[in-house]
Amino acid sequence: MLGGVFALIAAITFAWTNAAVRRGVVTGTAVQATTLSIPIGLPIFLAALLLSGQPARLWELPIRAIVVFVVVGINHFIIGRYCNYRSLAAVGANLAGPVLQFSLIVSLVLAIAFLGEYLTPLKVLGIILILVGPALVSRNRSRYAAADERPTFSPRLAEGYAFGFLASLCYGASPVLVRYAVRDQGLAASLAGGVVASAAATAAIAMLLLWPDHWRQVRVVDRKAAKWFVSSGILVYVSQIFAYMAVAVAPVTLTAPIVALANVFRIHLSRWLNPDHEVFGPDVIWATAISFIGMLALSASADILPLPASWKVLLSWRWP
Repeated sequence: MLGGVFALIAAITFAWTNAAVRRGVVTGTAVQATTLSIPIGLPIFLAALLLSGQPARLWELPIRAIVVFVVVGINHFIIGRYCNYRSLAAVGANLAGPVLQFSLIVSLVLAIAFLGEYLTPLKVLGIILILVGPALVSRNRSRYAAADERPTFSPRLAEGYAFGFLASLCYGASPVLVRYAVRDQGLAASLAGGVVASAAATAAIAMLLLWPDHWRQVRVVDRKAAKWFVSSGILVYVSQIFAYMAVAVAPVTLTAPIVALANVFRIHLSRWLNPDHEVFGPDVIWATAISFIGMLALSASADILPLPASWKVLLSWRWP
């Protein structure tokens, strides 16, 4: 139960960060958004670890966990975030959302392969529905121009979907890596790991700033865009804190589908924050709804559903 609550809070805050970044990249770039948001994570994770009352857990992490969290910092905070922001800039949060839900499938595959988790008929159904969502939303590009009577935004589908897919690979690996590193070690261990991950990402960004072209892009960031990037950076790390705590106390097959609900919440936040810079056609709503049903199927248990006994026998099948 606690892991599910943490995952839900992570989903809501992550949805806000995507909507806020989408607002920022209207006048800014993905490089600027990534660079400005990453250093915020270290003090936030440190504060959370101190508030947990167990700051010593930072020094008690095994070498294996430290290495894993360094990989998470580079993979998720830098590569995944940059790809996500490029996708948001190209197609908007609503069109990027269904593609980013591939991260759930990545998480499930890795959880089965490395954490000993398994597939059931309900999970297979959920995966199929999640695959249908992006296919539905991308089937007719010509509709998007007419989805809003105010043609102020023209999505770049190839760029947006390519970077969205890359982001989903990075994001999908992270919960499995975190679960692997801190399973059965408690909430404070996940926060200590977050300190390591954010420190690694901050160090990498500091090195990238030595590259003249990178520094030049960051230096000329639009002031309004910078405000959106910083605010989203604060909330994205709040989201990460709850996501880390969720996988510390609950399996990936439970927490990952709930975190993926961010793709539902972002539609309403985008309509409020970015009405002129998003696509709100019916295909987008249907794609998200179908994917949402898929996430419910992934997280459902045949034991608690009111089904005939014969159905429960069928649904109890497991693989591998």
